[in-house]
Amino acid sequence: MKRGRCRIGIVAALLLGLVRPLMAQAPLWLVNERTTIRTISFRFVDTKSFEEDQLRAQMVLQAPSWWDRVKGWLPFVSPAHYPFDPIELARDVVRLRRFYARNGFLHTEITYPASQLDTVRNQIHIVLSIREGPPLVIQDVGFFDPEDRYLVTTLDPELRERWRRFRDQIAFRVGDRYTEARRVEIQDAVLNWFRDRGYAFARVRSDARIDSTFNTVDLRFVVDTGPRGYFSEIQIEGNRRVSDRVLRRELPFREGDVFAQRKVVEGQRQLFGLEIFRVALADIPPQPRDSTVTVRYRVAESALRFLVLQGGFGRSEGLGAEVRWTHRNFLGDARTLTLNLAAQTGLLARRGPGTPPPRLFRFSALFRQPYLFSRRMELLLSPFLEYQRDPLLEDSDEPLQINTREFGLNTTLFYEIYPFRTVTLQHAFSRALQLTQQRRDTTSTRDLFDKSILSLTATFGRTNNYFNPRRGYLIRPFAELGGGLIGSEIEYYRLGAELTGYLPLTRRSVLAGRLLFGRLEPLGRSREALAGRLGRTDSLRYENRFDPILFYAGGSSDVRGWGLQQLGPKVTRLQISDGDTTIYYEPIGGNRKLLLNLELRFGLPGLGSDWQGAAFLDGGQLGQDRLVLRTTAFRWAAGLGVRYQTPAGFIRLDLAYKLNPSYEDLRDPADVYRYRQGLTDRPPEVHWQRRLRLHLSIGQTF
Repeated sequence: MKRGRCRIGIVAALLLGLVRPLMAQAPLWLVNERTTIRTISFRFVDTKSFEEDQLRAQMVLQAPSWWDRVKGWLPFVSPAHYPFDPIELARDVVRLRRFYARNGFLHTEITYPASQLDTVRNQIHIVLSIREGPPLVIQDVGFFDPEDRYLVTTLDPELRERWRRFRDQIAFRVGDRYTEARRVEIQDAVLNWFRDRGYAFARVRSDARIDSTFNTVDLRFVVDTGPRGYFSEIQIEGNRRVSDRVLRRELPFREGDVFAQRKVVEGQRQLFGLEIFRVALADIPPQPRDSTVTVRYRVAESALRFLVLQGGFGRSEGLGAEVRWTHRNFLGDARTLTLNLAAQTGLLARRGPGTPPPRLFRFSALFRQPYLFSRRMELLLSPFLEYQRDPLLEDSDEPLQINTREFGLNTTLFYEIYPFRTVTLQHAFSRALQLTQQRRDTTSTRDLFDKSILSLTATFGRTNNYFNPRRGYLIRPFAELGGGLIGSEIEYYRLGAELTGYLPLTRRSVLAGRLLFGRLEPLGRSREALAGRLGRTDSLRYENRFDPILFYAGGSSDVRGWGLQQLGPKVTRLQISDGDTTIYYEPIGGNRKLLLNLELRFGLPGLGSDWQGAAFLDGGQLGQDRLVLRTTAFRWAAGLGVRYQTPAGFIRLDLAYKLNPSYEDLRDPADVYRYRQGLTDRPPEVHWQRRLRLHLSIGQTF
């Protein structure tokens, strides 16, 4: 009893003066051990420099999230409780003041007189009132050497101008708000700048002289560059099956080169990229501070052979499974051999009303030569054999309605300019057999032909993060050539480019955009056949050959208001298989494509940083000979989505709405077919729900 009175006394002391009950509210000294937190909110008296989620991250006390509130309505689910502790609230106020002080606000006042207690539910609404006050302003910034001389006067002449440009780019400017995080960031940037220019043993320290009366800061950075160093010895530890010679050739430096820290880090990335080590670490071991630098790499090898079994489900592909066996260091010199067996069964697939599911059974091998004349270039050889049921072709009488067989060899040269910025040259040679035709009125049922396709793709640009970018741009041009001097029974060229850009708007929101355009032109005999100049049989045969090459639109990473390949011109098709009759839309595709995406990605209030919301606008257009650059010529869709970040990437759920659907988009294909064939006089009904499209997928849209 005595302890309870003591606690009430503490509460009363902490919350003195908070007797401002509103309707159904009570004085806050009535809180007890069973009081829980309903919500935490902030009121800013003068300025607001930080988002509320940044402030909540500094606090120990937490309020129920949106998901916690949902769980409170679910049966058999116990929602989490968030007890209120007045002592912890006082500590949180101290934590918030320290956070503001680290970010340049020494005189921040934080109180909570507007907090409210609901005695009926015994819940408290914590309202923190914040008056930030004047910020600390940078008055002077200087860089000196250990003898208190201006640093620029002590540098070698060839470094002085580069140092001035770097200093002006990264340093505080007079009048900026001072933050400790920015000071440490500048200190690290200066250290890395000198280490990348040969000064392996450089040291940097900083001193902030704060005048709390006038709210000004004088910053001094003292840089001890030390002697300029050269790589003198490369130590490699932990490799048992791969020789030092193989690993050394992957490093971007040699003994005698001027030291650069970025090259040491790049070497670590190159070793790990061989995919034969589970750990690859780089460091500079303890050594005298002179002009020679010893670098050490420590590695731990992965298992020599391993087997992977995995399965999955895709809305368009259905259930799938894969078996993959890999032999690391195959034939020595860090080569790898992978055998792969994959099956896309088509079970439970839903591509559209009546659309037959695709099936693909593929066996392939992949041989990787990681070093080909240069550490930046590697060679990939991949023979394959596959059986496929292509929904664009008639089913055959083969088991599982397989209508395409193909075997061949893919040869790829992969050149890395910079990390994630690459050039890829590939030659794909294969022999394909199509067992049926796309139309029923042809007598030919088998088409055996060779394909020889040369393709070139590249990735250029720069972003702050290549897996979840927030700032920057990427350009991905592509080009393909079939036929010509490389010999092929299908001749064409196909080229285009994809441009993506990312612009941060706030700390948790980013505007992302994409523009994609492509052009396809048949050549030689292929062009004559597709134009109908070689007769109906050849025309249909070449139409089937070009089906996988044409451009299509629609899908979870395209124009999201439509299903996979369902945007653009389409025809109704009657499919009879195993006595069952289905009618569905078959996409025609196009020789031209133009795609536009605009997406706003933002944080979701009340949820953690792993959650994102999105609002998007997608537009696409397919054409046969040309594209029309008018907004009315595009098909548009808008929608909302939710993303959740996992170790495997984003799980993405998008709901899109067709803004200007075509005639077929809102009507059932069976109704359209019967009406156009004269089997009924009743026009097809419009189904408004066909305007909506739900996508569940992995990874960002672009």
